[in-house]
Amino acid sequence: MGGLPQNAWNTLITSLISGKDLIKLYSLRRGNLAKKTVGKQLKYEQRWKGMVITMKNTKQATKFCAIIMVMMMIMMTGCTAQSTASKAKSTTTSKQATSEKNVTVAISGGSTLLNLDTTIAKGDMLPYELMYEPLVKYGKDGAFEPALAEKWEISESGKEYTFHLRKDVKFSDGTNFNADSVLFNVGRWVGKSATASLSVVNEMANIEKIDDHTVKMSFKKSYYPFLTELSYPRPCRMLGANSVATSGDVKADFVKPIGTGPWMLERCVDDVEMVFVPNPHYYGEKPKIGKLVLKLISDPQSRVMALQSGEVDFSMADLPMESLSVLKTDSKLKTLEREGTKSYHLMFNYDNPLLMDLNVRQAVNYAIDKQSIVNNLFDGLVKPAKGILPSTVPYVNDENNKSYDYNLDKAKKLLAVSGYSDSDGDGIVEKDGKPLRLSLVFQNSEYPEWKVLCEMIQSELKKAGIDIDLQLREKNAYYDAIWKNRNYDLVIYRTYEDSWNPHGFLMSLYYKPKNGATVGWYDKTLNGYLDEVLATTDETQRQQKYNQIFNRMYEQAVCVPLYYPTKFYVFNARLTNIEKAPTAYEGIEWDRLDVTK
Repeated sequence: MGGLPQNAWNTLITSLISGKDLIKLYSLRRGNLAKKTVGKQLKYEQRWKGMVITMKNTKQATKFCAIIMVMMMIMMTGCTAQSTASKAKSTTTSKQATSEKNVTVAISGGSTLLNLDTTIAKGDMLPYELMYEPLVKYGKDGAFEPALAEKWEISESGKEYTFHLRKDVKFSDGTNFNADSVLFNVGRWVGKSATASLSVVNEMANIEKIDDHTVKMSFKKSYYPFLTELSYPRPCRMLGANSVATSGDVKADFVKPIGTGPWMLERCVDDVEMVFVPNPHYYGEKPKIGKLVLKLISDPQSRVMALQSGEVDFSMADLPMESLSVLKTDSKLKTLEREGTKSYHLMFNYDNPLLMDLNVRQAVNYAIDKQSIVNNLFDGLVKPAKGILPSTVPYVNDENNKSYDYNLDKAKKLLAVSGYSDSDGDGIVEKDGKPLRLSLVFQNSEYPEWKVLCEMIQSELKKAGIDIDLQLREKNAYYDAIWKNRNYDLVIYRTYEDSWNPHGFLMSLYYKPKNGATVGWYDKTLNGYLDEVLATTDETQRQQKYNQIFNRMYEQAVCVPLYYPTKFYVFNARLTNIEKAPTAYEGIEWDRLDVTK
């Protein structure tokens, strides 16, 4: 009855017809009810919903009718609520059925709608990989594969690149991709801070439309990494002309992301989440799931709990290594490993007079027991670093991948040669009355293991007499210390990955441009070597140049290589068709991902 049980209605009636107005409720039963007499005469008798109510006079009847009206309103409200609840339940069931094909992914770097402009190097890389495509793709083992360009030719001089474009490509807004699209995007790359270090932009002399599906890029110099840079997740990706306020205007403001990739943006809540749906105009294999949600979870432990609770299905963001053993035993979760091209290292600030001393830089290298770090902190899940980049990176080999092995005595002797001694017995060496004290800047929102790692480094260096002041920075302040104000003595940092290694990473951090400063360590000889290798077209000579580069970095101890990480993806067991993508920025082949029914 209106969603209320019978006893509730009885109680309600009794409360409404209370005191002298209540003569008698003959029956509270539904169905065949017997009529009973009260007193000598019944003036009014009302039957309603299986209840017989007897009243002595019209006044009581009037009150009863009013009560009945109230009850009917309540009943109808209850029925409406019940109907609404039933519809809501039905809608929820429908949504749940749809959401079975939705996948939520945890990321550590948020983004805003405006940062999805291909020429702005901010936020997580994955959205760019989902929506935008390059002319050429960085494939397995660094081989270049066709993407929006189905083939290309390079002139003998190495200065002209002719790209033949696919003819079956549309942007997510339905407009055609063609040679004009390439010219529009190249025009947008020029003069942007995100492209300032790219030779493919800085050295481009001209771009010419041969026909609707052919373009030729001409360069001032022969630089081997042109194709590599064109494969980057950003900024050299193709954006639709309608993505800017005035369609096709290279100087117009970006307003919305329009790409040719398998996914398109449905909704963006700045620095919270981004929701992607399949691009209906995509020319290739269509995604198998309905929605892909990238959710910002900056706290590492929160990512672990989100995986365990089912709040997220997949983590692209790093997880605390101490949690991996627990996650691996969870029957609801699965893991996937990949050997990466990234490494972690300490950078020195070359503006610090203490660190200009080669003996000090070498002493720091010798004083850190990298094997102990691997065994005691990471349970053997990572590899101790030799040189700055692992052997999975092109041009890195046994000849040039050299290491400072742990040797505490040698570290102490090098410091002594430079005039350092512990004159006051406090365990810290001094020179000219000044202790050898250095700051070490780190963050742990993206890299949760860095806190315990830096604490161990602090302990290791203290054994050599070097005092380390640990400075945990919020994520943005951490990156400002590296890229803006150089507010550190030592800072732990990562190398880049995949197509950025080796040349992109080295040029970004260890090269001094004509009108700029080096982010990492500056060495004039190293700068010259980097200039030379980029202009080398012969593969054998290029390898020799890289040998010079990596050996120089070792000899001058320009950094402290620490370890090479193994990438662990943890995901819900309901996900199927998990295939590793060629690059860590993509992670997996998202368009092939599916879920169990």
